[in-house]
Amino acid sequence: MAKYYIGKNNQQTGPFEVNQLLANGLTPDTLVWCSGMQGWDKAKNVAELAGLFVAQQPQYQAPKPQYQAPQPQYQQPYQQPQYQQPVYGYQQPAYGYQHPMGASGRQRVDMFMMANKDNFPPEKLPYIQERLMMLDDNAINSLSMLSFKSPITSLILSLLLGSLGVDRFYIGDIGLGIGKLLTAGGCGIWTIIDWFLIMGATREKNYEMIAPYI
Repeated sequence: MAKYYIGKNNQQTGPFEVNQLLANGLTPDTLVWCSGMQGWDKAKNVAELAGLFVAQQPQYQAPKPQYQAPQPQYQQPYQQPQYQQPVYGYQQPAYGYQHPMGASGRQRVDMFMMANKDNFPPEKLPYIQERLMMLDDNAINSLSMLSFKSPITSLILSLLLGSLGVDRFYIGDIGLGIGKLLTAGGCGIWTIIDWFLIMGATREKNYEMIAPYI
């Protein structure tokens, strides 16, 4: 489920799950952003959030007559010139925080994820992308220089030389590699088991390598 950031009063809060947004002050005109959006937009323009206000409309209609008198004084002189403009001015600094180098930073994140999506556990890909959004361009460049192990290569090594522990040596499991070498792959049983486990183990090793940076 997507998690949204809220931009309000020149401040960014979040991330919140959809069912937490109303409790944190979300209104139809509140600016929101989540991973995958091109930029900040009003909540009422986001398809996933528009239903929140449709469901709540009867609750806002009942007390509406109580606020009819001050409504012209709040919406016209305050809401547009004093609230909307500063928030629009806030959009770029907030986007600059997510991508300190602007659009190029976002492109670097996308390129990194495209190049390495098969090297990490699938369930951890959304978290990795979300954390990369918080890094500056220099940090992303540093991550791009890391050498990740290929799950395909580890599988090929496991199929061909698994009984010698070469697959485990390849991903850095030295102790397990020595164990397979001394036992001839656990008399072949360990070798067969690793055919099914080695790709997942490789992705976990790659995640352990990137985790300290994100």
